[in-house]
Amino acid sequence: MKKSLFLLFAFALFSFGCSSIRLFYGNADWYLQHRINGYTSFNARQEKLIRRDVSDYMRWHRKYALPEYIIFLQNLNGAVQYGGHLDSGDIALLRSHLLGLYQKTLAPAVRPASEILGTLDASQLKELEHNLDEENRQQLNRQFDAGHDVYLSKRADKTLDFLEWLAGDLSAEQKWKIAELSRALPVVGDIYIRHRQENQKILLGLLHAHAGEQKVAAFLSTWIFAPEVTRSTQQQNAIQAFDLASNEMIVQIRDMLTAKQKAHIHKMISSYIDDMRAEIRKSRQDSGQ
Repeated sequence: MKKSLFLLFAFALFSFGCSSIRLFYGNADWYLQHRINGYTSFNARQEKLIRRDVSDYMRWHRKYALPEYIIFLQNLNGAVQYGGHLDSGDIALLRSHLLGLYQKTLAPAVRPASEILGTLDASQLKELEHNLDEENRQQLNRQFDAGHDVYLSKRADKTLDFLEWLAGDLSAEQKWKIAELSRALPVVGDIYIRHRQENQKILLGLLHAHAGEQKVAAFLSTWIFAPEVTRSTQQQNAIQAFDLASNEMIVQIRDMLTAKQKAHIHKMISSYIDDMRAEIRKSRQDSGQ
């Protein structure tokens, strides 16, 4: 349960290579059903509902979400290629666009997730609670059991791996500077996980109390569209500090990029856009539009 039980992939497709977008879409129904089924044991009727909802969602996603992804990627590429100076406010606008896109991607999941959740019996809820606890425990252990310094190093390595995938080879100086910028960021990973745990407890409480689909949907909507409402002041301040520091880091990283690296980013983003447009065209042909 990243943001809701339905576990819609949101930006999961961006973790695949550009040429894999169509392959991903070809297996997306199976992928979503597999992830959902991993949280509890569903009966035949529930599985039928999940298959229907996943199929409906994927049709919606191809028609409405992919065009929005393209707009975001175009804006992102424009920011990278822009010849003038960008400041943290410009990055904040991109972050806001990304958040809005994420929320739009999840919006259609609220009703079907609430419907399915409302059908779970006591044994299914117990299994769900166990699996959520286990997932949270494993994530906390992977991130923080080795100690603070190891966590910072791993986070920096992930940042460098992503940038080398996106921009091509980085120089030794770039790697050192980016690693130092990453290590200086506040640590909020545990805050996100513990906040998720708190919301999961509230949701499970609603389900055990048979609160009804409407109340469950209202809570999921708050969790997705106004997460600050369910955060403590301390959590919210820490996340805002991280976002501000991240924006500043992104500005500095962009200023380090060479012309060759910017060209590489342009090529990568353009490949995504081309594949998304091809998927949209295919979807329209399949639907007879």
